[in-house]
Amino acid sequence: MQIKYYIMERKYQFLKDKYYELLIPTLFMVMSEKIAVVIDVIIIGMIIGGSKLSPINSVSPLLYFTGILYILFGQGGSLLALRAKSDLDEEKSNFYFTVSIIGIVTVSLIYIVSIFFFADNILHMFNIPSNIFNQAKSYLFSIMFFYPLNCFIIVISYFIRSDGYPNLPFYSVLIANITNIIFDFVFMKGFNMGIEGAALSTVVGYAVGVVYISKYLFSENRTFHFVSVAKMKIGQVLNSFKTILLNTPEVVGKIFFSIQMAVFTYLCSTYYGAAGLLAFLVYDNSETFVYIVLSGIMKAMSPIVAVFYKEMDFKAVQYIIKKSIKQILIVSVPIAALFFVYPDILIKLFNITDPTYVEIVSFSIRITSFGLIGRCLSYLLANYAQAIEQNRISFIIIFTEEFLISITAALILTHILGGIGIWIAILLSETMPILIYIGMAIHLQRSHKNEIKSILLLQDSNHVNFTYHKGKKEYPKEILEKIETIFKDNAQLFLSSVNGICENILEHELSVDEIDITVRIMKDKAVIQFIDNGNLYNPFSNDKFSESQTIKKLRENNCEFEYTNVLGFNKSYVRFN
Repeated sequence: MQIKYYIMERKYQFLKDKYYELLIPTLFMVMSEKIAVVIDVIIIGMIIGGSKLSPINSVSPLLYFTGILYILFGQGGSLLALRAKSDLDEEKSNFYFTVSIIGIVTVSLIYIVSIFFFADNILHMFNIPSNIFNQAKSYLFSIMFFYPLNCFIIVISYFIRSDGYPNLPFYSVLIANITNIIFDFVFMKGFNMGIEGAALSTVVGYAVGVVYISKYLFSENRTFHFVSVAKMKIGQVLNSFKTILLNTPEVVGKIFFSIQMAVFTYLCSTYYGAAGLLAFLVYDNSETFVYIVLSGIMKAMSPIVAVFYKEMDFKAVQYIIKKSIKQILIVSVPIAALFFVYPDILIKLFNITDPTYVEIVSFSIRITSFGLIGRCLSYLLANYAQAIEQNRISFIIIFTEEFLISITAALILTHILGGIGIWIAILLSETMPILIYIGMAIHLQRSHKNEIKSILLLQDSNHVNFTYHKGKKEYPKEILEKIETIFKDNAQLFLSSVNGICENILEHELSVDEIDITVRIMKDKAVIQFIDNGNLYNPFSNDKFSESQTIKKLRENNCEFEYTNVLGFNKSYVRFN
């Protein structure tokens, strides 16, 4: 069947569709997780009273410490696996997948054992008030089983989203949190188990979530596969851990963040007692409303940017990061203003009635609300820098935000101003890193004048991009001129091969209307890349098409053919030597 077509300038429709395909389920996933956590806290406040929430927040630094584990094996492992896929190295990609899953299971078990034996030492380190110490310890012994379950879900979610199945993580977290909320009432209201019942309901909910998300491991269509553990050498595994760590500067940020949370927990307890711990809990949960959007945008942006940056398609990278920044500002600015003007919204939401507690919580909300916008932008820029392999910038942003400014300012300002210094330190730590990023970006532009062209740290894309669409129209004049300049005597071969390959894809992928064509110019070759978002289909494995005149002519000119599936995209390559 002859396909009628027309050629047009690149529309970025694929990027837009993929961005929202990853963003929307991720938003729902984070929303179901974070909102459920807030609802969980609200339910606890309703059943046993808002003043009883302090023991829960006293162990929160341990939960944040698990962020080190799932960022390392989830974000770090999945980005390296994606980069390997972009380099068409399936074996290396599967190796990182295997190491990540085995690594998170092993480290999580060690984490539980450590908490079991050193619970008293940990709580004393946080300076937990004696009147809530036993409650905090009892809660910790129950909630510690939640940590490995949560880590497993998050780590495997990174790979599942990268594999083109963004809905599965959302459903698993949604099921986990609905189960959690149901059992909150069963254990706390029905069995009168107090905050221990809240912890147990969380464990039960996430155990159900782990069972559900493990469906992916038995799916025949997944592109990430386990490699044989028997063939893995210890030295190879240790080197892979080192590689993941070096390519995941946010891990260092999570370490610093965990230290920061421990320091702030200690300071809040020291200066305000249980009221301070409650104020810190409300501040932490108030960020949830913005974090939902921030987390969704970061997790949608990072893999797309990592893949297209690897392929030096800087225009695509620029399109995605600009869209991400715009969406962050649209959400964070109104929420920050709302919390500053009406802090009573959060006070009533968490059922805080004690006048002393209300005063401290209200004051902390007003000051820290200003930092919400800065926190969102600095987190986004740190993740963006990591995705474009500017790990040094990512590390410095995270180091200054999570450790240098926050902890240093907190210790100095509380010594000078007392407890108010805690909230001012948080504000400074969330806004200063943006200025640091801008300064480092300008410095790189000046020192690499012929390479980095913008504050987004991108170069000029030496590419020709256009979109092949069903219809009928000739190539635009400017695109033809570029093609003739690049391919010279082979320009006609290029045009006929593009038409032949696109027609074959459209013939077998009836749901596909557009194919993005990218011509990458390299030192001794040109690579034509075909991207579509249909079902898995490799045009070069089609026996009939392999014998067509299109392929025969390309072979006569020593062209090479490759195919891979990344982020749910079909990506076919023709290399002109």
